[in-house]
Amino acid sequence: MFVLPTEVQLFEIQHQSLVRAQLVQLTRELAATEIDGAWWNIAVTKNARDAEGDHHWVWRTLVGQHRNDLTWEAVAVQSTSGAIEGASIYRIDAKSQIDKGEGAIFIDRLSTAPRNRPWLVDSQKYQGIGTILILTAVRHSYSLGLGGLVWLTSLPSENTRRFYRNRGFDVIFENEDGTIDFELNAAAAQRWLESEGDL
Repeated sequence: MFVLPTEVQLFEIQHQSLVRAQLVQLTRELAATEIDGAWWNIAVTKNARDAEGDHHWVWRTLVGQHRNDLTWEAVAVQSTSGAIEGASIYRIDAKSQIDKGEGAIFIDRLSTAPRNRPWLVDSQKYQGIGTILILTAVRHSYSLGLGGLVWLTSLPSENTRRFYRNRGFDVIFENEDGTIDFELNAAAAQRWLESEGDL
C-alpha cells in the first residue's frame, strides 16, 4: 500500500512564510466536520459560491462511496489547527488517455478550501495546496510503476485550467459540458519529480 508523506509545507500568505502541515487520509468523519461543515462558512455572495463548480460536492458521501475499494485513495492537506485546507480523491487503476494501454491515476475530485482561493476571498490563507495534492498523485503513480501518469477532468473554469496547464498537463479533449480532460505524461511527471528531489 502507498505510504503518504506525512509532512508538507504550505505558503502562509499573511506572514509570507512556509509553514508545516500534514498530508492525511481523508475519512468520512474528517470530511463531514472539516469540509462539509466548514468550507463554505465564509463571507461570499450566493452568486460567487454558485460559480464555484465544487460548492455542491458532499465530501463525506464521496469518500464513503469508495471506502472499501482499495483502488481508490482519499487524501487531504491538514493545517496545524486541524483544518482541512484541500482534498482529493483518485483511482489508482485507470488507463492513460495519451499512452494507450498504460496504467495511470485518475483524479476524480480535487479542491482547495474556499478560504484559499484568491479569486474568491480578499484574504487568502494558504497557497500551494492544489500543487501538493497533484504531486501526491504523481508520486503515487510513479511508485506503482505507472511512470507518474495522471489524468483528470477539469471543471469549466479558467482558474483551474490555468492551474493544470502551469503544472505541465496536456489537453486531451474538450467535453460537451465545457470540462476539459488533462493528462500529465511520463516525461513531464518525471521532470517534476526530479525538480522535487524525488528522483
